[in-house]
Amino acid sequence: MKKDWMRRRYLGLLFTFTIFLAATILGCAGSKPVPSPSAAELLPVTVEVAGVERLNDIAPKPPYQKTDTLVFRVNFRLSNPNATPAKIEDLYFEVKAEDGTNERTIVLTASMPGGYIPPKGEMMWSWAEPYVYGGVLGSYLLRGVGGEEGVKGAAQKLETLWQDLGADKRKFFVEGKIASSFPEFPGLGIDHRRFSTEFNVPKL
Repeated sequence: MKKDWMRRRYLGLLFTFTIFLAATILGCAGSKPVPSPSAAELLPVTVEVAGVERLNDIAPKPPYQKTDTLVFRVNFRLSNPNATPAKIEDLYFEVKAEDGTNERTIVLTASMPGGYIPPKGEMMWSWAEPYVYGGVLGSYLLRGVGGEEGVKGAAQKLETLWQDLGADKRKFFVEGKIASSFPEFPGLGIDHRRFSTEFNVPKL
């Protein structure tokens, strides 16, 4: 009887030790840190200008009033090619129209405060605002667009620009910058990139 008891006790201790050893091995294996991807392994969020639209008509011919307004909207498509969520920290852009100067005329400008894009997903973001005739005239005067003719020269140039914008004859230049990050991998920091493209507005 004593031998059977000793034998059962020995087997019990052996079983307990085996379970403890297996749990220890599995615990150590499970506690290994998951390696973070490098910046080179994660692709950046891409920005595509999906379109610039004119949303209203203008008066058929001059003279235009200071309160006359054109409304434009720009549409962006933001894509995340990675298998982890991406966060848009900020997106700033300017839409300019060719006006015969190196600076060009700003038609739209805004900043997107932020947002999340799911893994392998995309999001659309749009911005629209009024473009007021009188405000543009003021900027032309400040920039000296009228040359030696002053107010008269600036008004003539703006009148031509306004007619062309209302007829969708001017090319737009979209420039901006985007800051994005990956919340699951904060050690990678924030990625900053610039983008630019040209766009012709389709007729209404």
